[in-house]
Amino acid sequence: MKISWGKGVVIFFIIFFIWIFLFVFFAMRQNLDLVTDDYYQKGAKYSGQIEINKRSLPYQDSLQIYTTENQIQIRPCKQLESSADSMEVYFFKSNDKTKDIRFNFQKGDSVLVVDKRMLVHGRYQVFITWSYLNQKYSVVKVVDIQ
Repeated sequence: MKISWGKGVVIFFIIFFIWIFLFVFFAMRQNLDLVTDDYYQKGAKYSGQIEINKRSLPYQDSLQIYTTENQIQIRPCKQLESSADSMEVYFFKSNDKTKDIRFNFQKGDSVLVVDKRMLVHGRYQVFITWSYLNQKYSVVKVVDIQ
């Protein structure tokens, strides 16, 4: 079977246009949401977050996250548990903001238990923030939900 150069050019353009159409079709279906709704305001305040991160460095190992088959347990050290005025745990799923979940850690609680059924499979960044003597602290951990 022999194809003339004219038919070859036509076949090439047909395949090329099909490829371009499929590329545009799949690109239009992608979620293009920003990480947060107030992205620019958070960017302007990032120097304050840098200070919070520096202040929180000694506490990186003070919070432990354990995963079991059905739950996730977050345990602060005894000193942090008794000294923190308020503590918040934020499960951040970077590819879908509708899957983010926040929990408040009550003062005096030694363990925060989260049911895995509330979370979808994938990687979460767990932001644990607390305040002590009007100073904010923040620790970030990564958890993979199976």
